[in-house]
Amino acid sequence: MKKAWLYSAAICAMLISGCGLTDTPNELMRAPAADGDQQSINQAVMQFLPPGSQLTVPLRPDESSAVSLQDLTGDGSPEVTAFYKTEKTDYEIGVLILSQQQGNWAKLASFTGIGSELDYVRFVDMTGDHIPEILIGFGGGDDLNKELSVYHIEQGNLRELLKQTYSVMAVGDLTGDNLADLAIVLHDHNELTSQVQLYGADHGKLGKLTELAIDGGVNGYEQAIIGKASATQPGLFIEAGLGAHSASTELLVWDNGQLRDPLAKIDGQIDLTFKPYPLYSEDINDDGIIEIGISTQPPGSEDLPMAAVPWISSYYRWDGAKGLIHVEDHYQNYGNGMDFRIPAKWEGKYTVEVGQQTDSPPIRLLYYDEAAGKKAELLTLQAVPQKSRESFEAGLKQKHVPYVLLKEEGTQVHVAILPQESPEWNASALQEYKAMLLSPDEIRKLYRPLRARL
Repeated sequence: MKKAWLYSAAICAMLISGCGLTDTPNELMRAPAADGDQQSINQAVMQFLPPGSQLTVPLRPDESSAVSLQDLTGDGSPEVTAFYKTEKTDYEIGVLILSQQQGNWAKLASFTGIGSELDYVRFVDMTGDHIPEILIGFGGGDDLNKELSVYHIEQGNLRELLKQTYSVMAVGDLTGDNLADLAIVLHDHNELTSQVQLYGADHGKLGKLTELAIDGGVNGYEQAIIGKASATQPGLFIEAGLGAHSASTELLVWDNGQLRDPLAKIDGQIDLTFKPYPLYSEDINDDGIIEIGISTQPPGSEDLPMAAVPWISSYYRWDGAKGLIHVEDHYQNYGNGMDFRIPAKWEGKYTVEVGQQTDSPPIRLLYYDEAAGKKAELLTLQAVPQKSRESFEAGLKQKHVPYVLLKEEGTQVHVAILPQESPEWNASALQEYKAMLLSPDEIRKLYRPLRARL
């Protein structure tokens, strides 16, 4: 089924200046222009939106748009769906669906949902008939449960298939039948109970496949995604907030018609996915398999307060049984949007230190032999304000300091500074240190701008 997304500055200009409902200018660029007669679609949206309306962009997923084209009836002709808010109330989201009739756009359906924000929008086949349903999540703000509605268009009429409260949710093929499943995580703060409900195609309808009680004593659930947990097994990864800042990840897999937690904590044993700070699961190395993130403390930083520790982002893959396999480490700095993958040859022999400067502190990656008390610079990463770039580079060149420009666009420039001198160590230690040094090409391959969290 062909899918195209539409959300352009042209629509905003033609409607009203109200595109300011989007959180940032980047929201306007979440999707490319759609195929088809864009001018006709612009005019149709403008014609049918209530006076004083403002388009609103769903918070999730990233590719969502305020206006989309999608064949919702299976006739080969796409419908237009637009999401908006009006000046009348801050707690109502409007939905407008247009279809083509005899070459002209006409209103097929319109309705409103209760919520101050549009949390989630997805068009996906949930019943197995190859025609997508509309999944819309309405939210009321942080720490409040949300409400999901699933709609289907049948014979020109809009029908609600499901209405369900949720904390977080995920869509994907969890059962391995090549059809989309819907996982809803619901946490009751008052009763301290939580459960996962799994919905999917059931004899041509959307039905509940199973449910499972999970830890209700958490602070809350923050994210859920469905993806490969191994080369052959899909998994549901659920991120939970625990204490003031600690977190853990719940992994659920489909096993003989039920959900199962292969990493379930055994009484008296440590939680394998516990982390002092949240670090969401993702496919960190682009191999198609989701890794679980765990914040780990670099050696030598044990005396620092937690907030000052330059935490390492360590990523692990489920081993297919009851354990985790280490995949790779990253140093990720959310303040400057920098992500540096730690090379395998550094493992067990490095640490991280961050300078005390309040403005663009340098991040020093060091060779570290705790037993021998040896420490030497391997690489320094620094974010420099764009306005200071010329003078910063001039200073490095004047001192003949070798460096690599990693990111040049935006408000900050990312720079990697290479060490100038080797430490005065014995031959064996010096050889190990030099083997860990990186070439400019290696540095470029290990660096990337930090991916935005979902």
